[in-house]
Amino acid sequence: MSRYNDSSFSNPITKSGRVVYNVCMDMDHARYRQKPAEGRFKAVDNVSQRISADILTIQPHEICLQQDETMFRRGYQKSINDTEVQLLSCLNGLKTKSSNLSGKASSDEKRLAVRKTLKFGGVAATRSIYDASKESYGRPIANDAMFVSQFGGLCTIMNTGDEEIKAGHWVVWDLPKHPEEGLNMIGLKEKQMVITRPYRAYGHDMKSIQLRLATDPVLIALMGRVRAAAGGGAGDANEARLLISLNDYLLEERSRVIGRALQTAKTGETLDLLLGRYIA
Repeated sequence: MSRYNDSSFSNPITKSGRVVYNVCMDMDHARYRQKPAEGRFKAVDNVSQRISADILTIQPHEICLQQDETMFRRGYQKSINDTEVQLLSCLNGLKTKSSNLSGKASSDEKRLAVRKTLKFGGVAATRSIYDASKESYGRPIANDAMFVSQFGGLCTIMNTGDEEIKAGHWVVWDLPKHPEEGLNMIGLKEKQMVITRPYRAYGHDMKSIQLRLATDPVLIALMGRVRAAAGGGAGDANEARLLISLNDYLLEERSRVIGRALQTAKTGETLDLLLGRYIA
């Protein structure tokens, strides 16, 4: 069983204002993670498909994500003590519907489409051990699948992305941009972690907007469709849908802010994070 070295994580300087919630491991999603990508499902780009019980086990300090419940059929029954919040912390084995990637050309567009099926589920405060021997379709989720996730207050996480996070930066969760990102972290080396990145708000001045219009592939594609619709008389309904898509994209990164860094951390280093969607 993989374990973290306790000395690798500092204790938060204060636990005042700490917000925690009882959650449980997403056993249905774990089952689908272990199946090969076939039929209507496709493996997510840059995400390792290597999976095991150790990898699925949720360890303290790991960022957790909640999967869109419409992605697959759910069979586990909730017991009286179970929560509606079902989470996993690893990215290994992550798949998405093939239709979700239809028409998505660039890797940025594909990552955006997959991110829309996931939600931030807090930072694990206790461990949840995955045990395949307790899997039984249609039976209640085992009590040891329950754990505590932190949604507010000060906690310690690891910088799992390629970019340095500096004290004062807003931090966002993300998916890997290349196959090695998020791997070889402390603990189980094959486990691919949810990626952390600094959030750098774009300016609203003319120069900043022009730079983003020239360099952001998703925004370039969206603006191309908006111009085509406006020039070709696509109709009010289609133009409205395109404007909604444009607005959703401009706000999407901001919606993934999970808190503010209180320390500077390079890849693989830990930092204290003040959890909260303060600018969302």
